[in-house]
Amino acid sequence: MLLSHRQLCLLLLCTTQFVALLDFSITMIPLPQIQHSLGFTPGGLQWVINAYGVAIAGFLLLGGRAADLFGRRRVFIAGLLLFTAASLLGGFSHSPAMLVATRALQGFGAAMFSPAAFSLLLAVFPQPAQRNRALGAWTAVAASGFVAGLILGGFITDLLGWRWVLWINVPVGLLVLALSPALPQGRPDAAAAGGSLDVWGALLVASGAATLVFAFANSEHVGLAHPLTFALVALALALLALFVWVEGRVATPLMPLAVFLRRSTGGANIVSLLANTALGPTFVVVALAMQEVLGFSATRTGLGLLPMAVAFTLASAWAGPALIARCGTKPVIVGGMLLFIGGLAMLGASLATLASWAASILPGTVLAGIGYGLAFPAWTVAGIDGVPEADHGLAGGMLTTTQEVGSAVGLAVGVAVSIAVLAGGGTAAQGYSGAILVSACLVAAGLACAIVILPGKAARQEAAP
Repeated sequence: MLLSHRQLCLLLLCTTQFVALLDFSITMIPLPQIQHSLGFTPGGLQWVINAYGVAIAGFLLLGGRAADLFGRRRVFIAGLLLFTAASLLGGFSHSPAMLVATRALQGFGAAMFSPAAFSLLLAVFPQPAQRNRALGAWTAVAASGFVAGLILGGFITDLLGWRWVLWINVPVGLLVLALSPALPQGRPDAAAAGGSLDVWGALLVASGAATLVFAFANSEHVGLAHPLTFALVALALALLALFVWVEGRVATPLMPLAVFLRRSTGGANIVSLLANTALGPTFVVVALAMQEVLGFSATRTGLGLLPMAVAFTLASAWAGPALIARCGTKPVIVGGMLLFIGGLAMLGASLATLASWAASILPGTVLAGIGYGLAFPAWTVAGIDGVPEADHGLAGGMLTTTQEVGSAVGLAVGVAVSIAVLAGGGTAAQGYSGAILVSACLVAAGLACAIVILPGKAARQEAAP
């Protein structure tokens, strides 16, 4: 049975989101092998993931605005070309610096094509009911990309070596590029096309995010309580504050404050930021615990993380959209975050005395996966609720930016906490436990923000024109 044009567009756009999430998670499992092959330090190893995440976080807003200004399909193709080329080069890395640099290039390419794909998806499915179903498919495919990365990362590393976890992106990218003429042009209107890119804003937000992550990564050498750590955090916050100041004064801002200051959009992004300080770090910490403490192989580690990822996928694809339609976004976000926190607390407590996968890892990871999977599509819908069509690329870029910044910062904080516990005489298992419990506290802050900031259904109806 041949696919309709809409189905083909949905398949292509979801495939790119699949690849973007695949590439984030596929490098989590072979981290010990990469460290041994290229000589990374324990603290430096996180940059295999964070170089990708920080580049996405820093330039997604630029990519979203570029898609709105210059044409969504054009930016989509350019970003995917860069991503595919960087994947090819990354597989040939012979030093930590080369691998980190190519991972950053991959992230920059993904920062271009991901928001363009999101806005093209909204253009293909303009009706609310169709759009919610398409967004459900989008989030489900994103989750399945994360799952596939965990499984393939293990199998590929054991069978072919870690370099193939990067090279696998090349044939997928080339196939999507070959079929990309089927996508709509996504041309902006004349007024939007006459705008310009806020490059200074992009550099400020990228520098701020990278400095914040580096502050915690550098604590491996100087300690969390060292004055240099506090100084770097202060510098990062100053750069991000300067970014906000600039955005209020340039003619075509990267992040129009009027969009971000809407309760639904701004609240959804704050929740996304804080919730994602736990998701990526949880997968990384648990993967390291299974390999370093329980002695699992790369393949067995990927399979050990599968229940959490499957729970996340099923909840985000089916349960989440159904509950959103019945209850609205805010109750689903609050309920999902409560489950997420409960799962993290259970996991953190059990990791301190890590006994076995079934007893110490499985229960908490599954509950956390269900909770995050319920909340994820709900804050995605809330983040674009009421946003003008001309700003859909921007809204998608903002949501993915907060997701990637949260993951990068959360991973850096988790590694710093683990190293601090080890430096204080604790065991590796206790270090992993501390990292997860800190993540749970950050998610609890996100839950509080969701309760206070996000509007309820009645408030949204009153605000609607």
